[in-house]
Amino acid sequence: MRKSVIYGILVAIIVSSVSISSPVFAQQAGPANPNANVTTAYKLLHGNGTNATSLLSTTPPLSIKTDLPSYKQGDAVIVTGHVRELENATAVTLRVFSSLKNLISIAQLLPSSDGSFTKTFLATGPLWKDAGNYTIVAQYGKYTNDSVVFYYGGGNGESIVTPAISSTYTLQAGGVSYNIPYTIKGGKVNSMNIYADKLTLEVSITAQTDGALVIDLPRAMIDAKVPANLTKDQIMTGEKIDQSKLDDDKFIVAVNQKPVTQFTETKDADSRTLSIPFHAGDTTIDIVGTTIVPEFGPIAALVLAIAIVSIIAVSAKTGLRLMPRY
Repeated sequence: MRKSVIYGILVAIIVSSVSISSPVFAQQAGPANPNANVTTAYKLLHGNGTNATSLLSTTPPLSIKTDLPSYKQGDAVIVTGHVRELENATAVTLRVFSSLKNLISIAQLLPSSDGSFTKTFLATGPLWKDAGNYTIVAQYGKYTNDSVVFYYGGGNGESIVTPAISSTYTLQAGGVSYNIPYTIKGGKVNSMNIYADKLTLEVSITAQTDGALVIDLPRAMIDAKVPANLTKDQIMTGEKIDQSKLDDDKFIVAVNQKPVTQFTETKDADSRTLSIPFHAGDTTIDIVGTTIVPEFGPIAALVLAIAIVSIIAVSAKTGLRLMPRY
């Protein structure tokens, strides 16, 4: 009788540990979703997402941004952009105009399959002398264009280059490997870590000078969404929600634990790219969203369950008592 009570308690512990450790799942149709194992900031939030507008309706036909609002001689001007509707073999044309409206650089490039593109211009040489507001004009097809303006501090005409590092960091989170492309100038990236309890991706950097980090964040790993407008009945009945249909919200970004707002973003259906400035001596960049993969995922619950089942098996075979006799 006593053994049956003990086994019953242990089975209850296994069931509860697995259910507690398992993350909230977003409702998905079709193939398995890599974003299924997420911890949400709205973990009690459930609903059908019918009030959310689609990403397509909020994405402009063509958009471009620079990683910083201003540059000095020798800097790399990193331009990121996105084309909403691709046309076969159609390239994006980028033209850079100086503060005197002179054409100083031009480039053509094909967007990737998801519509995104990136181009780096070096702010150096004889054409980059005049200080003032510079303009980059993007053209896609005959009628689609966009532009962005940045400030350039001027130069002496010499070719001076501040090096930029482009690489990919592989981060293990929730039992999945995520490849995170990034470009950093003025420093280097030391490591990246997920803190699921804080819904935070922390990037450790070494910053020798003022610079910027351009980082491509997979939505399957971290995202920021506006909460669904749910009724009390929907919350009580536990209706599930497809978070991909919710509107995008802004990330919270902090550099050395100080909130910053002067960062830019481009995005598509699969990722969101942030350009975050930092100062010399800064060591951490924190990016806070509303959904993030768990640090360890369901494997921790599985290990715990196996351990408890092993204890049950050993106790049943050897007569080992798990509770003291009084």
